[in-house]
Amino acid sequence: MTSPDGSAPSPRAETQWRGPSLRTVMIGIFVLGGLMAVQMHRAYVQGERVVQAVFPVMEEKGKSLDAEGCIDAVIAWHKQCDATAVMCNHGVKQAMYHCLKAQDRKEGCTKLPASESMDGKWVFITCKDRGTQCKRTKDCACADAYRAFDSFCRTDQKAVQL
Repeated sequence: MTSPDGSAPSPRAETQWRGPSLRTVMIGIFVLGGLMAVQMHRAYVQGERVVQAVFPVMEEKGKSLDAEGCIDAVIAWHKQCDATAVMCNHGVKQAMYHCLKAQDRKEGCTKLPASESMDGKWVFITCKDRGTQCKRTKDCACADAYRAFDSFCRTDQKAVQL
């Protein structure tokens, strides 16, 4: 190939653009990672505030609700929870504890299936019977609420196993 004036091309004329340098790429990756970390932290802090805010509300509601009422209240809160899905799912058991501890639940505890007859599926059957069927067994607010109630009863109303 010759240049327009007929002479041989200079070596610089055939150099190709090689793209950004490795340094530029690495800086971009670190900046992007930093921005993602900041956003994740903000989402965590906001979610923590949302979950923590429901505890005193559930304690107040628990003074007038029976155990089934606590389950209804926690499921309703979960449906409108404005935190990440994981945080809302984990907040169900804690919210149940705060609702249940507001009064004595001995009468409600007697209505749970006997531990000898229990298998892990009773919560899903119970949720289906009450009209809040679980679509996913691992992420089911209703099942988690019933498990929390069962745990509360098994610990003599002192705790909920998380």
